[in-house]
Amino acid sequence: MENNKKTGEIVLYQPDDAIRIEVILENETVWLTLNQMAKLFDRDKSVISRHITNIYKEEELIIDSTVANFATVQIEGERMIERSIEHFNLDVIISVGYRVKSKQGVQFRKWASGVLKEYLLRGYAINQRFERLENFVIKTNQRLTVTEYEIDQLKQYIEMLLSDFNDINENTRIQLELINKTLAELQVKNKTLDKPRNPVGFRASLEQSINKT
Repeated sequence: MENNKKTGEIVLYQPDDAIRIEVILENETVWLTLNQMAKLFDRDKSVISRHITNIYKEEELIIDSTVANFATVQIEGERMIERSIEHFNLDVIISVGYRVKSKQGVQFRKWASGVLKEYLLRGYAINQRFERLENFVIKTNQRLTVTEYEIDQLKQYIEMLLSDFNDINENTRIQLELINKTLAELQVKNKTLDKPRNPVGFRASLEQSINKT
């Protein structure tokens, strides 16, 4: 079981006026708490808890890969408190839905499948853009002269890409580490060279390379 993770992307599930659930989207699946599942399936929390216990007891699912603790902010009295709350992934949610024979479970599964498809496509898109950015930075580093302006533009572009996404996967995280390492090398190189400040067309060349289809 994964512990003390920061909250991933939040998506709202609201099939009608009676149900409004903030769903965590992380690691290519969706996550709900015990209380949220009780609300989703319109069952007492003890009923949901018993089904989850039986799912793991019967070894239908493995607890280590289907449960995670996410840091969640709660309002307690007049204070905002951050607590680590146990969440269950879509496999558990679907299994509980079958056991309580809930139509809401089928509806949620269809909704979650659509959300995850969009999430995976978006993840693929950002991976592609960071891969191109990594190649662009490496090529920039191979040049004899690199300006401070170019380094600043690359940093700004990285921040812009990251602002488009609430979460990035592990592959993109590794790419980002390599990019930042190369940028550090560029800054060292920059200190030893006498160069013009604003090379013409650098930003346009950067964006064209990263955003090509």
